[in-house]
Amino acid sequence: MNAVQRSCLLLTLLITGGMMLASTCHSEDQFVINRSESELDSRYQYTYDLLALVIEATHADFGEGSLVVADTRMSRNRIFRSLKGGEGVNVIAEAPQLEWNQELIPIKIPIRKGIQGFRLFIIKKDNIRTLANVSTLAQLMVLKTGSGSQWSTKFAMTKAGFDVVESTQYETLFNMLSKDRFITFGRGVNEVFQELSLFKPLYSELVVDEHVLLHIPLATYYYVSPNKPRLAQRIEVGLKRIIANGQFDQLFYQHHCEFLLNAKLYNRLIFKIDNPYISEAEITSVVGKDFLLDPKDDFEALCLQYQ
Repeated sequence: MNAVQRSCLLLTLLITGGMMLASTCHSEDQFVINRSESELDSRYQYTYDLLALVIEATHADFGEGSLVVADTRMSRNRIFRSLKGGEGVNVIAEAPQLEWNQELIPIKIPIRKGIQGFRLFIIKKDNIRTLANVSTLAQLMVLKTGSGSQWSTKFAMTKAGFDVVESTQYETLFNMLSKDRFITFGRGVNEVFQELSLFKPLYSELVVDEHVLLHIPLATYYYVSPNKPRLAQRIEVGLKRIIANGQFDQLFYQHHCEFLLNAKLYNRLIFKIDNPYISEAEITSVVGKDFLLDPKDDFEALCLQYQ
């Protein structure tokens, strides 16, 4: 073997070895996502299922991937620190906040189609008539309302003029409502019915108001640790892929049609407020305006397509 042949062989071995090393380095992408806030909190199941579908849809070009739900329950602020530091949780599905957009990698595709911005109110039975008599946004705003202290909807409602009572603990809010600390507790259409069924055994006097809908422009994005740009790329590629081939809508409506139909949005007074954190134009900048749900949509017809 002459010098040129030896050089070529060495170069081939180096290239092959580098390719094998790269394959080994990316043999499995591990997505570590946050755990729900309590055992009674089922809000994140859809985001887990969607991320699993994204991993499956990108297997051919990104390789193996796994989804792990974190062992520890953490507040949003603690999750943010974990994401920023690149330790523990490396992805979360969350509503936009300025600091999150600046410090993390947002994939700006609204994975809930805006449904969590359709806010229905959990109330006590004693207040059914109070809500039924609401005919203006001003009348709704004077009723004390409950919210998590770190929820983006809290900031939107506070800025709009609502009298907001806060708690750092998710489950505590239901107890506070039962004890008349506030009158209304706004929840997304995707949350409210499941939550009521879970907490009804503890607080039998709670019901979902059937009269009002508060519409707050809201998105849920996947946020990824700045130390994991490959995961962010894989999520973006996967989401765009399953939106294009119809798998996204199939999964979305399978998860949400029951709630959209139960909400009977066509019977409700709809009030809308701005969201200081995000505009509808920004929410739809990647996917287009038609991607978002409108509370006036014909959900019976839409859901028939995905039975």
